[in-house]
Amino acid sequence: MVRPTSVVFATLIFTMSAYAQPLDLQATCAAQARKAFHEFEREWKTDPKAFKTLSTDYQSHYNTKLKKCLMLITMMGNQSQTSVYLSGAYERRIYAEYRSGEVPPITCELVPSLRQKKYCTSREEFDAFVADYMEE
Repeated sequence: MVRPTSVVFATLIFTMSAYAQPLDLQATCAAQARKAFHEFEREWKTDPKAFKTLSTDYQSHYNTKLKKCLMLITMMGNQSQTSVYLSGAYERRIYAEYRSGEVPPITCELVPSLRQKKYCTSREEFDAFVADYMEE
């Protein structure tokens, strides 16, 4: 005979572990993204070809569909220069890159897979592509 309190308790444990897993993955991803971002910043600051940045920032996200830890890096520079990269926090693969300083953008590339690269023509198109990765 199964007691009703046992069923409720088992359901509660299952529900808590189902929520804990994505939260643990998000926390692990956030820590990895922070580490990768600081490494990226160090590399960027020592690259003589890199433009001078006024500010840099990032956002991390664990994509449950892709099972990937992603980070969106934004850099603002002199003369309205902007660079935005969507990258894997572990493998540092670039999924999308947007660089501007002029209209149309200097570079706008979307790389949904290693075998496919598309070019975009606007920040809106770039943002729409990135949103699919950062919202799953």
